[in-house]
Amino acid sequence: MRALSIALAALAMIPTLAHATPARATALPEGAADRLREADANGDGAISRAELGAWRVSQWQRMDRNGDGAFSRDDLPALMRSRWDSDRLVKLRQVYDRNGDGRISRTEFVDGPAPAFEAADTNRDGVVSAQEMRALKARKAG
Repeated sequence: MRALSIALAALAMIPTLAHATPARATALPEGAADRLREADANGDGAISRAELGAWRVSQWQRMDRNGDGAFSRDDLPALMRSRWDSDRLVKLRQVYDRNGDGRISRTEFVDGPAPAFEAADTNRDGVVSAQEMRALKARKAG
């Protein structure tokens, strides 16, 4: 169950439109701002690319439950395996599974696309500031 929750949290980092611009940030799915906020390891209200990478590493450790180096159907609890082909997990694989093997490797996940971060980092300095987070939430709410 936890692996599915983490996978769905990762999906929340992906906007509906793969190349969201700040003006189109309203396409971000529910929870994207919360996932970015979770990545703020030092609690300063800003999220750096390094913090986002570290957050993804910590989530990866929970996703790859069997330790084989990839997130696959086998990492889901038996009762949840039927959800592997759900729309949300299919989309997750479409975004992160760059080699098309049907699994998401650690590298594909940790170094994968970060369009929610890109949409929030409006000044393109590699850090989502507290002000940019507030603006993201306002765009999402509006």
